[in-house]
Amino acid sequence: MSDQGVVLRATGIVKSFGGPPAVRGASFEVTAGETVSIIGPNGAGKSTLFGVCAGEHRPDEGAVEFRGRTVTRWSATRRARAGMSRTFQVASFFGSRTVRENLVVAHTATGGTSLAFWDVRGSAGTCRQDVEATLERMGLATLADTLAENLAQGDRKRLELAMAMLQQPRLLLLDEPTAGMSVDDIRRTVDQLRRIKGENPELAVVLTAHDMDVVFSVSDRVVLMGQGEVLVEGTPAEVEAAPETRELYLGTVDR
Repeated sequence: MSDQGVVLRATGIVKSFGGPPAVRGASFEVTAGETVSIIGPNGAGKSTLFGVCAGEHRPDEGAVEFRGRTVTRWSATRRARAGMSRTFQVASFFGSRTVRENLVVAHTATGGTSLAFWDVRGSAGTCRQDVEATLERMGLATLADTLAENLAQGDRKRLELAMAMLQQPRLLLLDEPTAGMSVDDIRRTVDQLRRIKGENPELAVVLTAHDMDVVFSVSDRVVLMGQGEVLVEGTPAEVEAAPETRELYLGTVDR
């Protein structure tokens, strides 16, 4: 793949946690506008590779590049400020604050403004406009004044995704974006991801997921890992048909 348009590149990633490597020389890249899913059974190394890309883990060997810059030693916070936003398998937000207040915090994290929580309703300018527009666009307007800790699981994940998008990322990292959701919430989330990509055609997305229906419905490419290595990489149809996929999953969709 040409360097032109490459948003994220991981090269030769090796990472261990005091024992055998969880990731063994894994490499992949993502171009602008592309959605790439990393899949594999338990112990395959996909979560560790994802964490290395996000800045959660520092690799023992290898390099991570973001938009042509080597960010291997950058913290997750520095990567976020550069345009790399992520969500977590367990949604991360301020539970004692309202949905609207959480979105204000996310907007403030971009460096565009600084607001006190108690001024959120009266705040003027770009922050207020962006937050209110995001509440509507993400289907959270009726929940704007609800404490985040009181949200249902699907709404919690939706809030976290809204917070990530408010940071205007060039790369969106989604860790199990449908984990713990009902069938209806999964469907709504998939539709939402499609809308986000439609509204942001240059946005690159990397996600991990255990739900193969989700993976194959939103991905342009899929990276299959096993025992810490990249085994197969290709379109969803190519990966689904690969013998390595059948061997690893044995006809199941278990993570």
